[in-house]
Amino acid sequence: MTALLLALLMFQYPGGAYPGRIPRQQQTPNLQGTNTDAVATFNGAFKSADKKTLLIEVEGGNTMKMDITGSTKFFRDDKPAKASDFHAGESVIVDASRDTRLNLKAVRVATVPAKPPERQSDKQDPAPH
Repeated sequence: MTALLLALLMFQYPGGAYPGRIPRQQQTPNLQGTNTDAVATFNGAFKSADKKTLLIEVEGGNTMKMDITGSTKFFRDDKPAKASDFHAGESVIVDASRDTRLNLKAVRVATVPAKPPERQSDKQDPAPH
């Protein structure tokens, strides 16, 4: 049964390409609060979270539902946080794993730091000599 489900998932998402998923190229160092059990990383917009469920909107407007467990860690600006500290529409990155029924479990949820605006002088071409 598990092999059939995996085969169906692989057929539906060839190469493991879920919408909004960032493929892992190599093992990254274990950062604070990072769980090495995570099997996928998703970028998206935070939609909502309650005691059991996290919803994020990924590329293409799709909504992904992930279970929140007692071991799910939340981070805001690289500092420990709670799910209630997150707001709808914020950019987040979520490391997730699968349970025995192949449901997604959120392992680590963190805000994506905003990029500083480019300065005008950085955009202008140097004057010709």
